[in-house]
Amino acid sequence: LRLAEIMAKADIVPKDYIGKPGNILVAIQWGAEIGLAPLQAMSHIAVINGRPALWGDALLAIVRGSGLLASFEEDIGADSATCTAQRRGEAPISRTFSREDAKQAGLLGKAGPWSQYPRRMMQMRARAWVLRDLFPDVIRGLHVAEEAQDLPVERAMGPAEVLAPGSGASRTAAVKARLAQ
Repeated sequence: LRLAEIMAKADIVPKDYIGKPGNILVAIQWGAEIGLAPLQAMSHIAVINGRPALWGDALLAIVRGSGLLASFEEDIGADSATCTAQRRGEAPISRTFSREDAKQAGLLGKAGPWSQYPRRMMQMRARAWVLRDLFPDVIRGLHVAEEAQDLPVERAMGPAEVLAPGSGASRTAAVKARLAQ
């Protein structure tokens, strides 16, 4: 905690961590879970929509560092990117992300990297899909930043309905009664 407090006051930490020792502590802990040193975690774990996410190159580095990656290949074209990877002892798998996929997801023409670097973004999407499918145990369920940036912002759903204890009504009965109304 003391280290996080000191780091939160530094000018050279990523802006999302300045003045936020709690976020630094969480990033360091996430990094420890996946094999990143504290400064690597702060550099490669981003907070996007309130959730930790890994930047694409860090994802590949963690998977390579696990010793479980048998082969890795990327084919990046003008209209699609395909990533093929193999985990030791398993068959290789491929994932492709195309311009058509990006268009369908509302990403093409979107301000930012999808307009500036569509080939790189397709590459990162295909890479994320194959590595997340093959190595969920290595990345421990962390999102990939390039995907997380494109997810809709979570919105508050309002307060939960609380049933009084001992009211005699089950949750199912309460829902049925509301539906009947």
